Amino acid sequence: MTATPAHGAGSTWDTAEAVDRILKAYATSDVVAIRQAQINLLGSIEGAAVLDVGCGPGVFARDLAARGARVTAMDSAPAMLDAAAGIPGVETAVGDASALPFPDDSFDAAVLVQVIEYVPDAVGALREIARVLRPGGRVLVGDTDWGTASWGIGDAELADRIKQAWCATKPHFDAGRRIPEWLAAAGFHVAAWDPRVLANADACGDTFHGHTWKTYRRALERLGSVPVDDLDRFDRLCAEATAAGTFTFCVLRHAWLGRLPQ
Repeated sequence: MTATPAHGAGSTWDTAEAVDRILKAYATSDVVAIRQAQINLLGSIEGAAVLDVGCGPGVFARDLAARGARVTAMDSAPAMLDAAAGIPGVETAVGDASALPFPDDSFDAAVLVQVIEYVPDAVGALREIARVLRPGGRVLVGDTDWGTASWGIGDAELADRIKQAWCATKPHFDAGRRIPEWLAAAGFHVAAWDPRVLANADACGDTFHGHTWKTYRRALERLGSVPVDDLDRFDRLCAEATAAGTFTFCVLRHAWLGRLPQ
């Protein structure tokens, strides 16, 4: 039996539903603010050739192009590339983070955001980026440290079990905090760090949590790592806490800027 790929063609990432979910989650005010702060780490990118690795539906690529960059947006899922196609200043390419389909010294900068937590060989992927960057090139690597996630729902034990089960689905649940060591191992100098708290007070509405939790729940159900009764109770507690004005969801997202030697 052939395993379903995690993020490539034919995966749950390669669907219209996934495109819609990401576009909505990344349009919420809290995520927009984090994204703009992360892009700021790159400094001026006017006229720069920038590679967006694992571009998804092109949210980062669009904002990079709006700052004057010439963007190549790369993903392994056709549905995501279809969504990114047609953004002014953006070209699309099919590829995998572990084996970039570009020659050496092709780009001035690269971004790898909410991707490296899924890549088994994180250092190998960063070495691939180093290969396609020109001397002195910059890379923005941003990701979540899911070990910091917390839910205010009145049942700390259940919230912790949900967190542990979600962390277990990822090659690197703590990617955000480990990025600097991976950058150094790949030959980059760590030049800047910007940690941000992603915080939601509404579990069900137009928030990151509201747009993403149903997908996370389906993954936990599929794996059988949390009993359905517990997931139902978690949903109920989230909704009740939101209605009472006591719900909180917080997680730490890190952004790191690496530079190659001149």
